[in-house]
Amino acid sequence: MPAKAVLLFVLVPLMLALTPFITSSAQTLDVTKAPSKKAYTLKINKGDYWIGGGLGLSGSVAPMGQYIGTAAQLSAKGGYHIIDKLSVGVSLTAGISISDKKSKGIYTRGISMLVGPIVQYMIPLSKTFFLAPIVGATWGPISVKSMVSQPGAPEEYVKIKGHAFCQLAGIGPFFEVIPEKASFGAQILVSSLQQTTTLHSNGSEIPGTKVKDNKSGPALNIEFRLHF
Repeated sequence: MPAKAVLLFVLVPLMLALTPFITSSAQTLDVTKAPSKKAYTLKINKGDYWIGGGLGLSGSVAPMGQYIGTAAQLSAKGGYHIIDKLSVGVSLTAGISISDKKSKGIYTRGISMLVGPIVQYMIPLSKTFFLAPIVGATWGPISVKSMVSQPGAPEEYVKIKGHAFCQLAGIGPFFEVIPEKASFGAQILVSSLQQTTTLHSNGSEIPGTKVKDNKSGPALNIEFRLHF
């Protein structure tokens, strides 16, 4: 029998016998390599990042506890996902608080600029709905203008300068409003604020007026975010 015929006589049955195993292995390989489909499309996976900003509202207490008023703050945040759903980033918050009761001799206007790290985790509850717990800490300067005159007397003010350290933790719902690209939501926060301040008059610090003050309370922050 010619060599080619012998070779074909051996190889053809061998290939026919191995075909089911080859097909089965290929199918198994395809299943193994097939990416798992996620239940969400928002870009919150490892390597993705986000930027956003929002408006926050909270209660405020004038320095030395004179009067409870209101405070508003504008915040800018950004984060990078070190693993799926978990991001680390930075928060920059510019705030203003006002306590206005001049008829009772009370007026304060405070301005602050705080910056610091944040950590956030996105929990998908559906394809477009998420819960976003967050923790963070910020630090920066504060400046307050405060009335010191009695009701009905000529108005007199002092300046209060110092720095503040704020710790925060909260959670809130976010919705995907542009597929893969944008989300909108709100976070209910509990914050603890420590302030160290001194009084200034005519541009000079008044000796013996250093005050350390601690405050805590709830806050609401509404944000729009872009995801990349």
